[in-house]
Amino acid sequence: MNRPIITDSLSKFFITSPKFTEPIFYFSRPPQASVVIGLNQDVYSEVNLNFIRDQKIQLSRRFAGGGAVFVDPGNLTYVFVDNDDGSNYGDFKRYAQPVISTLKKLGVDAKMTGRNDLTVDGKKVSGMSALKIGNRFLCGGTLMVDVDLAAAAKALTPPKAKLQSKGIKSVHSRVTNIRQFFDPKYKNLTFEELEKRILLTVFRVTDIRDVPTYTMTNDDWKDVLKIADEAYTGDDFVMGTKPDDDYFRGRHFDGVGTVEVSFSVKNDVISHAKIYGDFNNPNGDLSAIEKNITNVPFAKASLTEAFRTSHLADNIGNVSPDDMADLMLKEKYDLK
Repeated sequence: MNRPIITDSLSKFFITSPKFTEPIFYFSRPPQASVVIGLNQDVYSEVNLNFIRDQKIQLSRRFAGGGAVFVDPGNLTYVFVDNDDGSNYGDFKRYAQPVISTLKKLGVDAKMTGRNDLTVDGKKVSGMSALKIGNRFLCGGTLMVDVDLAAAAKALTPPKAKLQSKGIKSVHSRVTNIRQFFDPKYKNLTFEELEKRILLTVFRVTDIRDVPTYTMTNDDWKDVLKIADEAYTGDDFVMGTKPDDDYFRGRHFDGVGTVEVSFSVKNDVISHAKIYGDFNNPNGDLSAIEKNITNVPFAKASLTEAFRTSHLADNIGNVSPDDMADLMLKEKYDLK
């Protein structure tokens, strides 16, 4: 296991450092295979821990929401850091558009589908996540170019609710690389050339020399490493606590993502509850919801009222108290 990936800490540096007030865009590529899970996810249900340990694949948890991803040197991460104008935070389509436009010029018919996925022929080639601190935020994604798909399929084990919502049976059937879709003349396109083309699109210029650049100083990198060190509190941060409840249920909500609840019931009363998911709301207070539904009768009216006073829109997203109560009560949503 390792501390939060430098990409994540670099983004937090750009968001929080007072020296940066303008929008920022940058790329990163991992030097080795890694699985990165979202802030609110249950690692035990999302990741094949035995496989990644055997293969010496690193595991990290990012500060942002979103789902688990497998990244390796065949993956290109793109990140926007911007100021919130009241409408652009969470607008994944807006920040995916330069990548989509670039891919189309290369012959790839990429589309934005669902909440935060880029797909080609119905298969995912990029997933996006977001994180907001104060008035600045990041919005970025992982672009699969030459990723080891076999390793990705073995490393990730998403809950059934997530796969069923997409009408598919496995990770391997829902993701793919984009290189196979390049026009023949671009089949051997290098990562450097791909980055250049995206940069020209993002900054709307025709000469790479016209792209404004900033060179990180040694002090900047020290600050980035400090952020990583301060955020990392040992393996507990990455692994979390393994659910040990009577029930573990989840449901996919359009426009929000998968919401999961691990909970126990004693004498028809909720005795413990923990919320997980790949929803992109890292600033939400899930513990407040968990506290609200604990010691509540395991019944529709009681649960609905508890969720009604839990500020679901602020803490998770656009899900209704009624649907959350149904999630816990109806066995058809059981992930076991």
